[in-house]
Amino acid sequence: MRNHPSSCAPANRFPTSLSNLAADTDTLAAMKKLFLLIALCALTRTDATAAPLRLSYSVVGPTVASVWMAHETGMFKKYGLDVQLVYIASSGTNIQALLGGSLDLSAPGMSGVVLAAARGAPVLTIGAMTNKPPMTLYVQPEIANTDQLKGHTLGITRYNSTAHTVTTLILRKLGMEKTVTQRPLGGSPEIQAAFEQKQIAGMVTAVKPRAQARALLNAAELDIPFAMNVMAVTQDFLRKNPDTVERAMRAYIEAVALMNHDKETTLKVLNKYFKRSDPSFLDEMYNIATRYIEKTPRVDPRNVATTLEFEPVKGVDAETLTAKVIDNSIVDKLAKEGFIDKVFAKP
Repeated sequence: MRNHPSSCAPANRFPTSLSNLAADTDTLAAMKKLFLLIALCALTRTDATAAPLRLSYSVVGPTVASVWMAHETGMFKKYGLDVQLVYIASSGTNIQALLGGSLDLSAPGMSGVVLAAARGAPVLTIGAMTNKPPMTLYVQPEIANTDQLKGHTLGITRYNSTAHTVTTLILRKLGMEKTVTQRPLGGSPEIQAAFEQKQIAGMVTAVKPRAQARALLNAAELDIPFAMNVMAVTQDFLRKNPDTVERAMRAYIEAVALMNHDKETTLKVLNKYFKRSDPSFLDEMYNIATRYIEKTPRVDPRNVATTLEFEPVKGVDAETLTAKVIDNSIVDKLAKEGFIDKVFAKP
């Protein structure tokens, strides 16, 4: 909706006395129309000044439910942001889109941010959805224990993706990295389909399969410091738009609080994005989201070392890179001013 300056301009003259105004019904009607027009013009100007923000997420899973929540409940709009939310099924592709200017803010896996920064990309993370991966190793029902995975294949999205990283870290913990094959299949829906068709023995995912499956273990219980999803931004965008980024984080944190306070609304949002309506599944996703999504989304510095341990980059050490790739200043500011405690206080 465009502004029309000539239409919004004030009238040239008004009645000079209250008695004349009271007597002149035509003038009263004209005044009402004028005030209505001014109000409409003000609303138009307010909408026009909302800051546009192109935001993406890299996985259809409970760890990004807070991003969906902020978008669906109007939380971003509350903080003056006109958000275009898109799904891009790869952390690496999300980072490429950030660096290319197609996105302003993204919620990829931590590994994508760390590896890009380690190779010189000016990208950093300003907040973490989770600092431990609430991903479960689901296998075909006939597999009763981890030893039976030897010689089998687990599905992942892509190499260097969050699914690949967490799967590898789990296999390392189990001493099975060299005895189990990992097969890249694209995105989460493709992995789920391959599992249903028994093309793979299992997968590490935050989303319970539709098909019958056995849950062997949860990665979060193995004490693996690894952020499933983080808020990532380029250094240039943060430098030029600090207020926009801070407003986005305020909206995001308040959405996390709303998830914890309003289960009914959250279940509706989960239903929409997962496209699954069965109550037991939605309850499980809700419990994962509210249990593992950080209320104070500071990025755990240990995430960097975890990623580099998994995929070392020549000449790069974790301590030096951590200072470059993690910026918790916005979250620390919001915590210090009491914003986080305020939105999480019971309504």
